[in-house]
Amino acid sequence: MRLLHKDYQFKLDFKENDRILFIIESPEVFRQLIQELMIGQTGEECGFVLSEENVPIKIQDNLKCIINPFELSLNERKLLSKLYELLKKEIQSTELLLENNEIYAMIENYSIHIFQQLDWELAYTDKSDIQNLLKFMDIKFAEHEESLIEKIIDYIKVSHDLIGIKCFVFVHLLSYLDEYEIEKLYEFAQYQKIIILLMESQQPSDIKKFNSVIIIDKNCCEIELDM
Repeated sequence: MRLLHKDYQFKLDFKENDRILFIIESPEVFRQLIQELMIGQTGEECGFVLSEENVPIKIQDNLKCIINPFELSLNERKLLSKLYELLKKEIQSTELLLENNEIYAMIENYSIHIFQQLDWELAYTDKSDIQNLLKFMDIKFAEHEESLIEKIIDYIKVSHDLIGIKCFVFVHLLSYLDEYEIEKLYEFAQYQKIIILLMESQQPSDIKKFNSVIIIDKNCCEIELDM
């Protein structure tokens, strides 16, 4: 997988077990690139191009840019929608469908009994779709009080398994996690065969733990360090 930008020379080539650090020292460029990644993951056109085997792929389907890891939630709309979609398929293909139909029959009978208590002519909207029942039951992922690294790993796993996100871009993550936690994150990424890209605005003290470093300095010069 490769990530590049039409206005710059850098090419971020992601290979298995790579540890790539992208440092942008210019605040203006840093802000621009982050904003464009955020725009790209909504499906709108931006300057970034993501490709796999030289074939462009959609950023919104394959990449997630995370600015504030504290706000990560397994119950964000995109993940819940996919969860309901999978649960619906499971219900439709098993004996659960019979139970589902019985529940809606009970709801319909209950509605009729309510109407019979009044003299007015009433109507109700039939929302017998399986996903409506799942939403009514408020089915969602259980989220527990846990450390930040555990929260991040849980989010990555669910996002990868449910919606197929392959590349996770973290902004200033080195400000939040210590060396042990970063190592734990990379071990998890290696096991799951996913890509982690760290974007920072300044060089960390231990840059040698990364095997590839791309720098855009304050003068907008692009530097590639092969560690």
